[in-house]
Amino acid sequence: MEKSIKEKRKQAIDVMVDRVRCCLTEGVDESSLELAKHELMRLCEKKELFPREEFPTPSTERPELFFHVYADPVQEYSLYVYSALPGQTYRPHNHGNSWAIIAAIEGREIHSLYRQTGHSRAEWVTDITVQPGTAVSLLPGRLHAIRSAGDCPLMHLHFYGKAFEIQGERVEFDVKTGQAYHLTLDERHLSYIIDARH
Repeated sequence: MEKSIKEKRKQAIDVMVDRVRCCLTEGVDESSLELAKHELMRLCEKKELFPREEFPTPSTERPELFFHVYADPVQEYSLYVYSALPGQTYRPHNHGNSWAIIAAIEGREIHSLYRQTGHSRAEWVTDITVQPGTAVSLLPGRLHAIRSAGDCPLMHLHFYGKAFEIQGERVEFDVKTGQAYHLTLDERHLSYIIDARH
């Protein structure tokens, strides 16, 4: 009996996670995350495993959704399918105590990388375009701002060393005012997450 798309997707995700574990066996640094990034990009190539019927484009009332498709028992690794309308933006922020890898199935985003230059200031370093065939990786504490590009709805994979709920305190920066904001994701933020693991 042929496997369903969901079964095939679970198998492909499990293979990706196992390969990433191998990449990160000696620890997380720029080189090992670069290797892991390519494993996530390989998963993005299997576009047929992420049909819009299961990960629909959101509505204008709620323009972005995160579908949680994988978490290991201790939430060490967590994978989300990010589905969003064009026009989404995020100011410079980190992901608390988690590393992050973002790769594209559909749509294009500009990820602006920043470095923290003081207690409440961040300075732009470079831009990376994340679209099919490319990805961005961030060590814990590293900063990026995000803006979607073009008019195509987004479907990206977000892979983290820890689930959103346990990433700890984030820092966000308002580069215009030079202010920093410390926050922990609350119910309002987590309401955009749909559990799609089962």
